[in-house]
Amino acid sequence: MGLHTSGMPESHVQDQCVRLLLQKLGAILFSYDLRTDTMTFRLARGDQEPRCIEEFRRTMNSERRGMVHPDFLEQMIAFFSGQNTEEDSFLLDMGKPPTGKYSWYKFVVERERDESDHLIFVHGIMWRTDRLNDAAKAGGRFRSELDSVTGVANENGLLKEADRCLAGEGRDDVNALVLIRLERYEELEKRMGKHGAETLLVRLCNAIGSKFRSGDVLAHLGGGIFAVFVRDVTSKPLLELNVKGIGEIFRPSNVEYGKYGIKCSAALAYSPEDGRRCRELLAAVREKPSLL
Repeated sequence: MGLHTSGMPESHVQDQCVRLLLQKLGAILFSYDLRTDTMTFRLARGDQEPRCIEEFRRTMNSERRGMVHPDFLEQMIAFFSGQNTEEDSFLLDMGKPPTGKYSWYKFVVERERDESDHLIFVHGIMWRTDRLNDAAKAGGRFRSELDSVTGVANENGLLKEADRCLAGEGRDDVNALVLIRLERYEELEKRMGKHGAETLLVRLCNAIGSKFRSGDVLAHLGGGIFAVFVRDVTSKPLLELNVKGIGEIFRPSNVEYGKYGIKCSAALAYSPEDGRRCRELLAAVREKPSLL
């Protein structure tokens, strides 16, 4: 398909080029009204109805929490509130409903202010890139360091980030590695199907991640096995109490997850006594008894 430019104003040709480019990118147009806390999305191509999310900040922290990867939730809310102007790439699941598969989206925005210089609107476009280079400056991970199911770090990503801390700013601190195993995950896959089990795994990943700080490194090692590298442990008893709290996610009384009948184990290893590198901590924690 070509552009017929004869006799057309240059501005009209540019508008057509921009429109075609946005359609080719599969871009999403969005507008966020800070006064009403309302976010509106619309595909640049097609005639689909816009998606509107009212009470955007509250919704992102509750029922639509799975739309944004947990490592980026606070950053993205700050981005739309004008408090964060550095990061412009986020891991999102734009499925309706969310499918549990995260992809990288790049954002370009224009911010609108009122006469008192208060931010009132954020307009812009976003498009899927699946390239991690854009987020590297913000601590993003390369594709080989990401788990394809949950979007968090895989074992390579865990080793890299943990070893960077252990050899650098955290070398004189007490750090820890938590290993969480979902028992008989293969049976869950047979019972729910691969897609159903993976969707549940993403939700469980979010629930487990919520038990730790945003600066800790959450990883999925595959097969329903999670690891969390906990930086700068100031109180071992408090950390151990926190790890024991993971068991609450899987109790039969838990409204969201108890019905699945999943059991798990959780163990802890510490640096430096159990190892000074992440691979040593992984080997040690696999031999530790469960705290659950």
